[in-house]
Amino acid sequence: MLYDDVPPKPQAPDDYNQKRWNHTALRRRICQGIYEDDLVFELKRHFPTDRLEVLGPPDLSSNCLLQISQQLAMLYHQEPTVTHGETDISELVGRAGFVSTAGFFQLMSRVQMLTIALRECFVRIDVTPDRPDELVRTPSLLYRVVTPDFVICEASPDAPDTPLYYQEIRLRVDPETHRPIWIADCLDIRDEDNPKFALYTISPTGQLEDDVTEKYLGQPAMIGDKYPYRSSEGRPFLPVQLYHAEKTGVLFDAFSQSQICYGSLTASALFSFYVKCVRDNSWPQKFAVGVYPMGLSQADGDMTSRRASITTDPSSILMFAGDPDSNAQPMIGTFQFSDPDKILESITKYETRVCSSAGLSAEILRQSGDPRSGFAISLSREGQRQATKKFAPVFRYVDEMTIAKSAMLANRFLGTNLPERGYRVQYQPIGLSAEEQQKQTEDIIKQLGAGLISPVDAIMKLNPDLDAQEARAELDRIRRERAEYKV
Repeated sequence: MLYDDVPPKPQAPDDYNQKRWNHTALRRRICQGIYEDDLVFELKRHFPTDRLEVLGPPDLSSNCLLQISQQLAMLYHQEPTVTHGETDISELVGRAGFVSTAGFFQLMSRVQMLTIALRECFVRIDVTPDRPDELVRTPSLLYRVVTPDFVICEASPDAPDTPLYYQEIRLRVDPETHRPIWIADCLDIRDEDNPKFALYTISPTGQLEDDVTEKYLGQPAMIGDKYPYRSSEGRPFLPVQLYHAEKTGVLFDAFSQSQICYGSLTASALFSFYVKCVRDNSWPQKFAVGVYPMGLSQADGDMTSRRASITTDPSSILMFAGDPDSNAQPMIGTFQFSDPDKILESITKYETRVCSSAGLSAEILRQSGDPRSGFAISLSREGQRQATKKFAPVFRYVDEMTIAKSAMLANRFLGTNLPERGYRVQYQPIGLSAEEQQKQTEDIIKQLGAGLISPVDAIMKLNPDLDAQEARAELDRIRRERAEYKV
């Protein structure tokens, strides 16, 4: 699909969703590194036209929003463990299970980064009978990331942060004209007795128009009993999960921490100015008043770069003649245009200020002790551990729902017989350094010896993602295996 063939994206059907789309799309472009046009617009806000023309190309090397989001998105640095009591669920989450082969948890590293940056992100779950990367095609699960600037949702007033209606604006290829066209995928379970899945064309103003479900899916709109996404009990569900950066009680929190987004653009504008200063103004400028050098020769006389110059070396003696048109006292000297180090230090402090808007001020570190180095902002390992503790409760619930819905789809379409609720996702802690590990072990042993903590508490300290019941199960496992192997 050629970029020039893509028609303009339709507008949202109302002002709020259009504003939400616009702001989320800006954040998404910054995270994807395709925000040059946005940066050019930001530069126009900061510099008059005459200064903008000599500024040169925009510099996209500074990206606070992306750096912050990547540094905080450490929940999936290792693949989480999924369990269901004593039930064997390897068919779903084992090494060759449907979830694993679909690369769900690898995808989730990006989902978490986008969720932090955009405040929300969707994962759509489906079953695909065609995997083009396989010689023998077998049905499998498919996970797809959908950013909120392509989605309209509605929720029940009783659960305002859980969508019951999902409308996704997607580019599809018209089977007749073979040209791309925007189509709205609509999934609606607001009425559980009459759920609906249908595809519609969409007007430039965002209004749903013709039902084209059969044209693209080979069957009419799936309504009522024909709705395909159901649990084994027959209850309809949306094959979509909405991830939130934090629990807010609303569907979308698109404008929170917008200062990080706008500050990221401003930092990029400042770095564009910095590059101009280094390129054009970072050397001592020589000047002369009332005199001019003798022996100048013309270079490139027929080109736009024509200039007068004189060749010198350490043994040369420059001769100057007085300017007959000047009455000023002859003078020769130099002056410094700008100090790149001070400019870079100031911009770096501004970046740090932007990062502090994300609540990172206490944990911000740099890869160099010199703040003028311009190296990327990074979090300490303790800062990343604190971030994972913050995000784990929010993401765990949604991950467990995603695994449950994956099981429902596998049971319905892939012939499995998996449990459809009760899954437990356990995230892997960020490893301690040798020094931190020794200190933690000594502290736990000391507290155990003093009777201040129980063995269950000790296991939970070593494995922060375990609850008390899981810690007891882990202790039982250790006791059994020590007895079995006579350790």
